[in-house]
Amino acid sequence: MKRLLWAILVLGLGAALVVGLVNAQGRSVVAERFDVELTVRTDGAVEVVETQRIRFEGGPFKFGFRTIPLERVGRITNIKVYEGDRPYQPGNGDPYTFETSIENNVLTIRWYFPPTSNSVHTFVITYTAEQTVRIYDAGDQLWWTAFSDLSYPVQASKITVRLPVGTQEIQKTAAYGVRAQVTVVDPQTVVFEAQEAIRPGQRFEARVQFPHGVVQAPPPPWQAAFDAQVAEAERRQRTQSIANLILGFIGLLVLTVGVAGLFVLWYTRGRDAPVAMVTDYLPNPPDDLPPGVAGTLLDEHADMQDIIATIVDLARRGVIKMTEVQEKGFLGIGFRRDFVFEKQEHQETLRPYEETLLRKLFKGRDKVKLSSLKHKFYRAIPEIQEQLYEEVVERGFFPRNPEATRRLYRILGAIGLFGSFALGFFSIFLASVAGAVLCLPFSMGVVSLGLLLLARVMPRKTPKGSEAAARWRAFRRYLENIEQYTNLEQAKDIFDKYLPYAIAFGLADEWVRKFATVDAPAPPWYEPVGRPVIIDTGWPHGPHQGYPTRGGPVFAPSGSARSGSRRSRGTPDLQRTSDRM
Repeated sequence: MKRLLWAILVLGLGAALVVGLVNAQGRSVVAERFDVELTVRTDGAVEVVETQRIRFEGGPFKFGFRTIPLERVGRITNIKVYEGDRPYQPGNGDPYTFETSIENNVLTIRWYFPPTSNSVHTFVITYTAEQTVRIYDAGDQLWWTAFSDLSYPVQASKITVRLPVGTQEIQKTAAYGVRAQVTVVDPQTVVFEAQEAIRPGQRFEARVQFPHGVVQAPPPPWQAAFDAQVAEAERRQRTQSIANLILGFIGLLVLTVGVAGLFVLWYTRGRDAPVAMVTDYLPNPPDDLPPGVAGTLLDEHADMQDIIATIVDLARRGVIKMTEVQEKGFLGIGFRRDFVFEKQEHQETLRPYEETLLRKLFKGRDKVKLSSLKHKFYRAIPEIQEQLYEEVVERGFFPRNPEATRRLYRILGAIGLFGSFALGFFSIFLASVAGAVLCLPFSMGVVSLGLLLLARVMPRKTPKGSEAAARWRAFRRYLENIEQYTNLEQAKDIFDKYLPYAIAFGLADEWVRKFATVDAPAPPWYEPVGRPVIIDTGWPHGPHQGYPTRGGPVFAPSGSARSGSRRSRGTPDLQRTSDRM
């Protein structure tokens, strides 16, 4: 029995809660109309009649209220509330009574009615706003806010202003807060009709100015202080406008001069000396410049492709040998490819960056797998790059280390960018006074960012370097478009010879692909994975297993282009080598 009583109690509370939620969600108030009539008296007071047609949805509703700010009113008297023809009496909360209170210079009128739901009621509030008209020699003014803080929407609204008899003209009219149509009915009557529905909290204010002297009253007591506030606001606005104009001009000047300065800086400090185009292309390297140095000269960066080109060049010169190997994968599943570098006996004179490359590559050993260099070799890259930069400086191509030049301008750009952020942070506190104060840090930031981007092209070649770069660019065009200048079938022997330069110039993939289509022979320094295949080409001494010389046999691994593949496996997979490195 107790369990049953508890179940009934819980169900009852749940039902009450649900009903309460439904009622709370279904309650709403909408003003179908909110009209205000203002009659100006000759003593400066205004008789106000507010007519509100309110639609209650849900409920029940028991009272309504209206708030009226008093900062631009002397006082409000003669307050009356009606519902239709029925007047409300002053009281303390009983139906058909109203009460008033003033707090924080705001008058609140609250009226009470019997509980109502889903109904429409028309309420009329009348009162006298004394000492309301502003008195000026140029023309007296009435400013009146019909409402500004309603918590419900207003579907339609109209403000009607009636001036004292004897007013000959209406000098100015204006509506604020709401898009409204202003109609001057006659010299004593103006109607302001809202042209849109009014959202909760939206303001609807009307202004009428008429000739001085019609109202026989002194300025209201609050007018002097209010006029002083307006004058001070206008003075601050003028000061702010002048400050914004000056600060905006300074910001624009800094931006314009800064951008122009960046161009002048590049033109005088970063632009290479112009040289005439030596030729459309050169079929041979213009001098004995090593591939890594040539690549650094052209793009002004000692990058990874220059290091790979140096490795391949060392292999071509017999200093190292590259062997591709195939190993079982993880847990014996599948296969993976690797590369073995093997140091060779040689008589070559090595340059400093080449010696460093070999030392870091082998670390005292004669053989090393490419996979073993993972997470290790990258530590050697900065030293090799630095020595490549020293090489181009020693050869007279650059007056100073290109990377040091870039670093200098990057530091200057970073300092400027940090300074602009710092200035912008402090400027935020002044933005309320003059928003254009942010123009200066913005302009500084743009110029600093431009300097950071410009740093990349600031290394400047010497006249000797510019001339050398022009010749090497001609050779690069030859390698890039070799099929236009040379019969690849007849020029297979240059594949190995110019391969390091193709790598340094970023043409490795295209270079390998083009020569793979004509079955170029594998370089002697590279052993691809696969079973050697002996191809008899009529060598006088019979079949020979080895790498080709002119007129000799051709070595190709099993599965090469000769057995149907479009890309010869006898050519090194340089992209994989570069990616693995």
